[in-house]
Amino acid sequence: MSARRTVRLLRVLTVHEVRIMLHYRWWLALMQIGNVIPPCVSLLVWHGAIDQGATPPVSSTYLTSYLVLVSVVNMLTSSWTSGFLAAGIRLGGLNRWLVRPCSTHLASLANNAAEKFLKLGLLLPPVVVLGLVFRDDLSLPGSWSRWILFTVALVLAATMTFAFDVVVGSLAFWLEDIAAINRLRFLLARLLSGALIPLALFPAALQPFLAAQPFRFLVSFPLEVLLGTAEATGFLLQAGWFVVLVGGAVVVWRLGLRNYQGAGA
Repeated sequence: MSARRTVRLLRVLTVHEVRIMLHYRWWLALMQIGNVIPPCVSLLVWHGAIDQGATPPVSSTYLTSYLVLVSVVNMLTSSWTSGFLAAGIRLGGLNRWLVRPCSTHLASLANNAAEKFLKLGLLLPPVVVLGLVFRDDLSLPGSWSRWILFTVALVLAATMTFAFDVVVGSLAFWLEDIAAINRLRFLLARLLSGALIPLALFPAALQPFLAAQPFRFLVSFPLEVLLGTAEATGFLLQAGWFVVLVGGAVVVWRLGLRNYQGAGA
């Protein structure tokens, strides 16, 4: 399939997914309010602690900017493909994609793109309100180069999360239920990606491990790039994990397809 036809098909599938998801707009809206509450609580706790004399390892401006933006970055780099992919493999729904001139992964990309399009519109208003409340400590870069590097890191992070999802979902080729693995991955990602607590607040002894592990590059690293605290070698590490995750997704998917026997296939 040519690149032009792939892009056109992705656009058609995305529009179709948006129409379906509009039926769940209120559920999506409540979900986005829930996404803003944890960083909002963290902001109140840390500002209260700083007012009482606490001295965190990063500035109040960094903490405020990070926690105001983290829900947006976390949403843009998230993926919910693994559960749908595993169900398709387990129940035979994958069969119809194998006989179509369109990959199931392209349909999953369209599903994720539609989800982000709708969620972004619902998430931005509460994030803007949060930013206005803490505007005295909020600082965003004025340099276009910083925003361009942030966008590059964000796109790489979103692709890595999608590849991670394909790896976990593809385990359904060999396992009857991947729910426990998916939950463990979700918990690790929440803790180690910086989506719940900025990694800079962890003990200094853990910083070398936190700086090198892959979950950091899914949420924390794009924010570090935007806020100017990322080290020069960060993009090399992110590129390395990008190759590992995308390459792993390709290998696991192809190995699984070799032995796949869906009902009616």
